[in-house]
Amino acid sequence: MERLQELIQRTETIQKVNALQQNVAKQLFTYPILGKKEKTKRRIRKYLLFQQIPPVDRFYWPNALLARGLSEVCRGTSDNVSINTLERYFNRWIKQEMPIYYVDNITNGIPLLDLYERTGNEKYMTGAQRLAAYLLKYPADSRGNLPYRLRDGSHIYADGIGMVCPFLCRYGILTEDTTAVKLSVVQMVHFLEGGMDAASGLPYHGFDSDTGVKYGIIGWGRAVGWLMSGISESLAYLPEKTPQFSFLRDHFQKLSAIVVGFQKEDGSFPWQLQAQDGPSDSSATAMIACALLRGMQFENLDGHYEENVLRAGEYLLAHMKNGRVEQCSAECDGFSQYPQRYGSYPWADGPALRLFGMMEEV
Repeated sequence: MERLQELIQRTETIQKVNALQQNVAKQLFTYPILGKKEKTKRRIRKYLLFQQIPPVDRFYWPNALLARGLSEVCRGTSDNVSINTLERYFNRWIKQEMPIYYVDNITNGIPLLDLYERTGNEKYMTGAQRLAAYLLKYPADSRGNLPYRLRDGSHIYADGIGMVCPFLCRYGILTEDTTAVKLSVVQMVHFLEGGMDAASGLPYHGFDSDTGVKYGIIGWGRAVGWLMSGISESLAYLPEKTPQFSFLRDHFQKLSAIVVGFQKEDGSFPWQLQAQDGPSDSSATAMIACALLRGMQFENLDGHYEENVLRAGEYLLAHMKNGRVEQCSAECDGFSQYPQRYGSYPWADGPALRLFGMMEEV
C-alpha cells in the first residue's frame, strides 16, 4: 500500500492529523457541550417540575468514536500521550462504576480492549467484562436480535452492528466466550438477511425483526458506514473456521463493490449514497474508508480498494481545518430523520483520525 504510505508521510498530512489528534483528545472529555438553552431546560425540569434528570453521558457513542480514533493512532505509532489520555478517560468511567445507559456505550469496548492489551491492567479487562455482561443479559427479541432501544421493541438499526459486533467478537475470541461470538454473528447475519434492499444491494437504516418491514432510507451514508465497519472489524477477529465466516465475508465483499460505485470524483461519499448531487458527508466517507482499509489489511478485500481509501483520505484532509473535520452531517434523530445540517462533529473527527491511524499501522 505504497500510495497510502506516501499520503501519510506528507508534511501537510502530519500537521493536519496532529492537530486533529489534539482536538480529539480535548473533545473526549468535553463532548457534549450544553448550551444555555439546554442547561435552562434541565434546571426547569429538575427544580420546578421535580423530574429526574439523567446525568450528561460523556461515554456515549460520539465519545467512543473519539476514543477509537486515539486508540488506532496508538496502534500505528508509539504515542504515550494518547495512551495516557485514554487511561484518564476510562479510569474516569471506571471510577463512576461504568454506568451503561444504552447499547451505544458499548462502542467504547474496542478501545477499552486495546488499552487492556497495551497495559496489561486487569481493571480494563474487568471493564470489558462488564460491557459484555450487559449485552449478554440485554433483552433480545424472539430471534436473538438486540434492539437499538428497548422502547422500540423489535426495531434493529445498522448502527448497532458497528457499535456492538466488533467488541463481542474480539472479547469472545480473547476470553474464549463462544456465547459472545455467537451473539455478534447473529446480529450481522440477521441484518444482512433482513435489512438490505434487494434492488440496490444497499442497506436500509434498519428493519423490524417481527414484521420484516424495513425502515429509513436506502443507502444512508452513515448507516452504510456503521454496517460495513461492524462487519469488516468483526471479520478481523473471527476465525475462518467460524460457520458463518464465508457468508459474512461474501456479503461484505459484494457490499463493498457496490458502495465504492457511489464514491464521488473528489473522493467523498454522499450523505445518501444514491443522492449524487446532494451534499457529501465526511462521517460516511471516513467510516466507509476505515471499513475498506481494514478489509484489505486482513485480506478480506482485494488490494485495488487502496485507490478508494486514498481518495477518501485526500478528501478528508482537504476538509480539515483547525483540527476539525468539516462537512459532517448532523446527528440523526431516528429512522428517516436526517437533518440537512453540516459542520464539524465527533462522528467525523474520530473516524477520520482512526483512518489515518490505520494507514500508519498498515
